[in-house]
Amino acid sequence: MGAVPGVIACAIAAADPALRHIGDVAVAATGIAVATVIWTVAGPRGADRPSWRLIALACALPVLGMVLGEVVAPPEPLQLVVLRWAPTVPAFALGSIAILTLVGRARLRAGGLRPVVETVLFLTAGLVVVQLVFVGVDGSWRSVGLEQRIVLGAATLATSAMMAAALTALGVIEGKRQTMALVLLLGAVALTTGRAVATAAVLSGALGVFDISRFFIVGGLWLLAAAAVVDPGRSSEELDRPAGRYTDLGQLLPHAAMAFATAVVGIVAMAGHRPSRVSFGGIVLCVALATVHRWVSARDERRMATRLRRSEAYFRSLVRSSGDAVVILDDRLRVTWASAAFEQALGTVQAGLLGRPLLETVHPDDIAAVAAALGADDVRPDEDPATVNAVGNGLLLLRLRAADGAWHYLEAAVSDLREHADVGAVVLHCRDMNERHAREQALQSVAYTDPMTGLPNQAGFQQLLQDAVSVLGQPPSTLLMIELDGLAAARDRGGRDIVRTAVTEIGRRLRATVRGEDVVARIGEGIFAVLATGDAADVDRLAARCHAVVEQPVSSQAGIIDLTAGVGLVDVEPGLTVDALLGRADLAVRQAHAAGPGSSSRYLSTLGEVAVRQERLRAELVGACSRGELSLLFQPVLFLEEQKITGVETLVRWRHPTLGEVPPAEFIPIAESSGLIGYLLRWILETAATAVASLPDTTGPLQLGVNVPAGYVATGMLVSDVQHALRESGLPPERLILEITEATVLSDDERVALDLSTLRLMGVHVALDGFGTGRSALGHLTQLPIDVLKLDRSLISRINRDPQSRALCESIVGIGRALNLDVVAEGVESTGQLATLSGFGCGFAQGFLISRPMPISALVSALGVGAEHWWPGVMSGA
Repeated sequence: MGAVPGVIACAIAAADPALRHIGDVAVAATGIAVATVIWTVAGPRGADRPSWRLIALACALPVLGMVLGEVVAPPEPLQLVVLRWAPTVPAFALGSIAILTLVGRARLRAGGLRPVVETVLFLTAGLVVVQLVFVGVDGSWRSVGLEQRIVLGAATLATSAMMAAALTALGVIEGKRQTMALVLLLGAVALTTGRAVATAAVLSGALGVFDISRFFIVGGLWLLAAAAVVDPGRSSEELDRPAGRYTDLGQLLPHAAMAFATAVVGIVAMAGHRPSRVSFGGIVLCVALATVHRWVSARDERRMATRLRRSEAYFRSLVRSSGDAVVILDDRLRVTWASAAFEQALGTVQAGLLGRPLLETVHPDDIAAVAAALGADDVRPDEDPATVNAVGNGLLLLRLRAADGAWHYLEAAVSDLREHADVGAVVLHCRDMNERHAREQALQSVAYTDPMTGLPNQAGFQQLLQDAVSVLGQPPSTLLMIELDGLAAARDRGGRDIVRTAVTEIGRRLRATVRGEDVVARIGEGIFAVLATGDAADVDRLAARCHAVVEQPVSSQAGIIDLTAGVGLVDVEPGLTVDALLGRADLAVRQAHAAGPGSSSRYLSTLGEVAVRQERLRAELVGACSRGELSLLFQPVLFLEEQKITGVETLVRWRHPTLGEVPPAEFIPIAESSGLIGYLLRWILETAATAVASLPDTTGPLQLGVNVPAGYVATGMLVSDVQHALRESGLPPERLILEITEATVLSDDERVALDLSTLRLMGVHVALDGFGTGRSALGHLTQLPIDVLKLDRSLISRINRDPQSRALCESIVGIGRALNLDVVAEGVESTGQLATLSGFGCGFAQGFLISRPMPISALVSALGVGAEHWWPGVMSGA
């Protein structure tokens, strides 16, 4: 196909042999190079790889004809032409098959009879034209033998078939590959022209034109390579051929081929030559095939039109039967069509809407939103496109005026198809939202209203506060938080119904007390809030009136209910957050309660300093261990019978770099509330256990007591953290005492009881800390999983002066001894207390009389001095 064999015999006979040889080598090299390029490019083509590699083979195969011509070297030029055409005919046949397979069988089958008719028509027209070039108008084949006629006839058929295949591919291939098909057709035409010109030159003796044929052949080869490069690959949806610039060309190609063949034959006839029977029969067949093609095309068009009408009728029926209204807008957003459901929803005649821009019919407040959603260019500058009434999932909420003049809510899904050539419009799928909007408004009212009093609830009041702190330039306003006292006593006396009666009555009184522009809300069980306008004096008078109406007795079925209230006042400052404003009000209310019943307190910066300090401590407690700000002190526990130290209790201290000493009573609750208690206790356990395990064994192994807060026990990490501390420090479990409050031990949480039992099975001792405070009961001692009982300092303070305190402590010590519990007296500060405790047999004591808490280095020194006997008061100043 590509390295056309007899470039040819005329050149062989008349031209310089050296020049002929160079030309043949150049054409052969081009054929090999193009075949290599196509083969390489076809590697990643997927489904098209076999087709392109067949074309590559077809480009390389004619080189074999050149080699045969050089080896055999026949004396007659015509014999050399026939010899070189022998491998070229199969090459053209392979190329024809490969071009058709590029289209794909599915796409060829989808065309039905039409591609077959087009292919036959192209082949016939090609045969008419090509045989005139090969044979000549005077029939040059008459002097050619039978074998040569067969070869040259096959060449004519093969070249015609290749052009027919290329024309067919251009007409039916998908739109995005039609550029490739056009380049492929041009390559096939160039190759066929070059081959025909060379063969005609040999048969007619026109030796001066064979060099021109080489340029056609080389150009055709490189066009084939270019087609392989520009091919985008087969589409995954071959049957979907979008409209493009080659669609009309595909319709005209069969008729153009027929017209071209007829014109060629006519020119030959007008030149005084009589067309051969083959040419005349070919023209007749082309006309007949063109007629058949027109009939097939008309039939396909009728079928397509029928399918389109059915499809349109089907979808129109779907639109009519759908509950959703459909509106179609043109590229200028004018209403061009509206479904019947649209008229049913609005009660509006479609004729009054058709032709009008949609932006002229929507609610004025929705213009910017609709314009932004539809991509309109005429959005007013004072409108913010960000205010799109989006309802989620790309939907748009808009309002249109109904027939009764009311605005009707619609939810629209926007499909912008203006870029689609077949549609060129915007489609709105609208759903009636009037009833849903009414339900949402009702639900919103319920969500923002307190059902007991009918006042705004917390959510509604927070929305009002958000508006107050967000809008600048409003009159000065003040938040009053009113927290009732006495509701708990009323509930204990008459139940929740009495509380409901009291709260409802107070809400009614407060609403009647404030001015019309002020807002009263119930934001908690016994908490009301008032957002009032006016200066400070007006607000103070309003607070006094609120106290007066709250303190008026409330009549109920259970009798008279007496209530008081604490009122906190906060100035509403623009820029504050709602949470900050409510936090300030809460601080002011607490201050009012601290001042006594019926008091009011205005928020001052000093009230916020406490909250600021707590927030600072909460933030800076993180990392305090690694910064070296936390330290441990150890307070000895004295065994009274032998007067020697048998244990220590560890106490944590925080020396803040700027705030100084922060007491544990302040930062331990902060750690519990902020979730840092686990981080803190793990450090205390591991550090204290390591320190005590390294103490010298002068008086026997010391036991280590560690206070464990309830918040840490509730985390469920106690057992694992204790195991880790014991493992890392090497401290034996029996030397560790965990001091826990009675409320923690009596917790209903099964996990707490399981953790304590697990620790005791490990050998760790559990001490009941602070016994004698709160609701401590002797009856609990028989039920608690404890090993040590620590008496609170409140029981010890008067033990040597008050007989009743002495008798109580002596009883507790006796019960502890009977239950096999070690009893430790805390807070021993005088020798009289110590003597009394020793007198009725208390086992252990600790306090400032024994020793103040001390660092580990001081403890080591103290144990060295008083290893055998510890004299109370010796280390009390440490």
